[in-house]
Amino acid sequence: MLGELKINRELRIVKFGGDYIPREDRFEHLRNLVEECEDIYPGIDIWFKRKVKPGLQNKERSGFLIYHNELPIGAAVLRKDNDSKLCSMRIREDNQQGGIGTLLLSLVAAEIRNQAEKIHFTAPSQVWFKWESFFKGFGFQNNGPAGTQYRLFDEELACSANFGDVWKAVLEKLPGIIENLTLNGNSAHCDLVFSIKPTFAKKIVSGEKRVEIRRKFSNKWEGATALIYASSPLRQFVGEAVINRVITKSPREIWVEWENELGCSYEEFSSYCEGAIEVSAVIFSEVHRFKVPILHSHMEKLVQRDLKPPQSYCAVDKNSVWPTALSLSYLLRATHSL
Repeated sequence: MLGELKINRELRIVKFGGDYIPREDRFEHLRNLVEECEDIYPGIDIWFKRKVKPGLQNKERSGFLIYHNELPIGAAVLRKDNDSKLCSMRIREDNQQGGIGTLLLSLVAAEIRNQAEKIHFTAPSQVWFKWESFFKGFGFQNNGPAGTQYRLFDEELACSANFGDVWKAVLEKLPGIIENLTLNGNSAHCDLVFSIKPTFAKKIVSGEKRVEIRRKFSNKWEGATALIYASSPLRQFVGEAVINRVITKSPREIWVEWENELGCSYEEFSSYCEGAIEVSAVIFSEVHRFKVPILHSHMEKLVQRDLKPPQSYCAVDKNSVWPTALSLSYLLRATHSL
């Protein structure tokens, strides 16, 4: 049996902008968190009212709010363009060391991944020098004084990065923080990738089929979480499930016990099991269907590497590309940004 994953934090991500219109109290939480920077950005409340609110409505801007235990702990607002701007990024002081900054910048980068070539922001010199190593870790550089100064005694600096450098950093950093989180109720953890024919994969995630047959499958995977991949010609990641039990018996015994859960005809079952003395029944539980399936080609484009699904199944090797792909899928699903 695999040990239970210890999740450090359960977070909820709320997205703002365009078709994403959260409850009014969520919007007030976003506004309040952003406006807590009034001491270093005088008049930020006016900016939020005049620029951010209409920008969110007309899809010019997007916003993200992160909750922990129903308390807002981090927020970001960006303006979307070829040269996108990180307009505001705010993390409550007691949450600044928990990877929330990396999560916010990853959300921002994912939001503008199809349009931005550069991303920039301005910041007081005291803020830049305090968090210089963090921002440089995402490819940002200090370009000197900004055109607008907001305070008398603290210089405003212009900072920018090529989007490619930011995305490269996201791919490197995101898996390390997201594996210890749950996002919007889903644990960003997976033990193996399970490749299943499209007809049967659809039946599993719809609840019509609970048992998958394999000619060989180890019971060491009991308790593991499996990413369900619908193979060719569909080539989509369609859901995930927990492997509740693995029972190995003769084909006849498996059919008698599980025929109503197999989702196939006796002829299909017999054809697959032909010549086998024993087969394994993989029994799924806690099945979660993705609201939006993830195209294999889309995921390869995101991770910028070949992503080869297994013919049957494979373990998620931490030294492979799979943790990166999985972390991105959880991030995008948390905001429905697929």
